[in-house]
Amino acid sequence: MISWFVAHTQPLKEQTAEIHLLRQGFEVYLPRFKKIRRHARKVDEVIVPLFPRYLFVGMDIEAARWRSINGTQGVSYLLMNQDSPAVVPTYVIDALKTQENTEGLLPVGSLITFVKGDKVRILEGSFKDQTAIFEQLNDKSRIQLLLNFLGREIQVDLPIYAVEAA
Repeated sequence: MISWFVAHTQPLKEQTAEIHLLRQGFEVYLPRFKKIRRHARKVDEVIVPLFPRYLFVGMDIEAARWRSINGTQGVSYLLMNQDSPAVVPTYVIDALKTQENTEGLLPVGSLITFVKGDKVRILEGSFKDQTAIFEQLNDKSRIQLLLNFLGREIQVDLPIYAVEAA
């Protein structure tokens, strides 16, 4: 029976670890999503791991040579619980996989951890450093906020990357 475990990878080596673990015959799950990257006045989309420096390894603990994972290129170590690898419940992996889109990526909307009424801080634009109230994520992957401005509440739509928890 296959169970899931967590491997801690070297910095930015999740894909290297994935490739080498697959070559050894392990099942590997590396959840990813598209992230908007802003750098030097450029905005582009990149595919990044949902959990940086971690990936899931599926194996039959009784039959697999799991100690070899620690020596795999790109892997720092397998997370342990005493003398055996720490198990991740299968429903966690299943829940992540069921949310994937046709590209095998998790949609950004499922990664939003804000709920209606949460306070957020605006990171850029004309309302930079202002605090607003999260309303919802719209169908264009933009978030709607309520902002108290000049004594009135106004609705503001911003890209997801333009806010953080207050």
